[in-house]
Amino acid sequence: MKDEERDKKIFEWQQKARLAAKKRKGRNLYIITLDPEVLWDKRFRQENPGYIEGMPCVYVGMTIHNPGDRFEQHMLGYRSNKYARRYGVELALDLLEGFDAAGLSEDKQEAALAEWLRDQGMAVWQN
Repeated sequence: MKDEERDKKIFEWQQKARLAAKKRKGRNLYIITLDPEVLWDKRFRQENPGYIEGMPCVYVGMTIHNPGDRFEQHMLGYRSNKYARRYGVELALDLLEGFDAAGLSEDKQEAALAEWLRDQGMAVWQN
């Protein structure tokens, strides 16, 4: 992607974020599947001692943006997490099925989702 195209996208995302903040729009949980090569990263592996071999490796986040836009932001390096940027494969919103965030404040949902996925044996990174 050319620099001017990237800059235009970033500007659009910034405008959308400002508008969403003014409207006090809720945030969206999202999950990105990571390439299993991420398991070679010592820090990532240390955060997931209960990982069951063969289960997915994922990045969990929360955003004011559309999850598809946020995935693209990670891939382009805009406000991205290093694991999502280097090892991101695709959005995996289907992994949200069965997760119940009812009763949790918005600021606790991301950590609760990460823990829920770890309890299933997945390797998870969450900021």
